[in-house]
Amino acid sequence: MSASVRPEPANRGTRDAIEAVAARCFAEHGYHRTRLHEIAREVGIQKASIFHHFAGKKALYRSVLEGGHGQTEAIIRRALASEGGWLARARALLDAYIDLVAAHPEQTKILLWQSLGDTPERSDGRPDPDRILAMVTNFLADGQRAGAFAPIDTLRFVLGVVGMVTFFFTSAPVVAPRWSPALSDEHRIARVRCHVTTVVLRALAPSPRDLRCVRGG
Repeated sequence: MSASVRPEPANRGTRDAIEAVAARCFAEHGYHRTRLHEIAREVGIQKASIFHHFAGKKALYRSVLEGGHGQTEAIIRRALASEGGWLARARALLDAYIDLVAAHPEQTKILLWQSLGDTPERSDGRPDPDRILAMVTNFLADGQRAGAFAPIDTLRFVLGVVGMVTFFFTSAPVVAPRWSPALSDEHRIARVRCHVTTVVLRALAPSPRDLRCVRGG
């Protein structure tokens, strides 16, 4: 019999609540400073109840990462399958990614903690970000072969865009508060979208007609 026990459907709500609180805690405190009893207290359950759904903190952390990676992969697939030409799909992809980061900043903050080395040791079953990167870089490479995109280094370009979006939603309010004053979430997201879209389209297609920002920037 497998040691892994899938939760019953009736318990799915509790499992989702645990993951949601855990994602917020991992984002605020990092992996090593997050405590299971604090997660349990916020969810409103006993600490022992967490082990009914997850083998331990590492398994919970991995599940949070898998959920974030799965959501990211899903929105990328939808954007790349959308109607329109190469630039239209590139913009759809960018819009979807910005909306995802804005709606789930905890996933971005967890990645920042990982970049600082705050993560459990690598183990089997950990989400593989290479697959997601390959989806986007392959799309850009195909667009380059079709003559729709400029001849840029696709991997460095994608990493640069991810870094730019991450910065604007996490560090910009601290590093440059005048650039990001007290705006509503809607206007803040629109400002980030306008700036990032301009930079991306300028790099992909230098024609001025492709440098239109979304409204509200």
